[in-house]
Amino acid sequence: MVQSEKRPTIFICEPDHGPTHPLVAYLTAKAYDVHCIPDSSQAVDEIVTRLPDLVLLDTHLPLAGGYEVCSMVRTNYSGPILFQGQESDEASQLLAFERGADDYITMPISPALLTARIRAHLKRSHGMASGRQIRVGDLVVDAGLRAVSLDGQPIDLTTMQFELLWYLAKRSGRVVPREELYEALYNEKYNGFDRSVDVYISRIRHQLGDDADNPYYLKTVRGVGYLFAGHDGNGH
Repeated sequence: MVQSEKRPTIFICEPDHGPTHPLVAYLTAKAYDVHCIPDSSQAVDEIVTRLPDLVLLDTHLPLAGGYEVCSMVRTNYSGPILFQGQESDEASQLLAFERGADDYITMPISPALLTARIRAHLKRSHGMASGRQIRVGDLVVDAGLRAVSLDGQPIDLTTMQFELLWYLAKRSGRVVPREELYEALYNEKYNGFDRSVDVYISRIRHQLGDDADNPYYLKTVRGVGYLFAGHDGNGH
């Protein structure tokens, strides 16, 4: 007997969503295993213990709130976290990325488009081929294990942070324009305003202990983009 493929697990952390909600029904029909979580305390416990494939997180989740939940789970959960919020202002979206989000989805959005975004993030999260590894001095970026280590110590990165670091590492020694990075991460044209790539770079630098004013690995080329450099300055 052939075993059926495991359905990706999605946690929807939103107080008004339940088994009969249209979005839940839609995602279930699209072969996702959907679980609804109504408040932040339950969300933190469930996410870090059950490790779903993807989390949809409401900005106004009761009790601690979605932003705080994201900060709390990021040390133990590296899967995609997609924020859902009514706020369309830049400050709210930047806060989500600073707390560790992989995407910010302004509501309302059609179930079909939201599902497409979910599918893209899951593909990105699970689609890296095994056996690919880049070493630069004491820094190791392993696409097969989806792991990063520095001086033998693991570095915790979100899915999008890892994708960005891997993309730059593969192009070590070349300046990669911000527009190219954005389009590689999101598979859509850069709108000229989104600053999520800059936020990701800042957080990766922090995780690597890279000095923001004089970075060792991820260098800023003003007006152009970013350069992944190594101990000898060219990434090799």
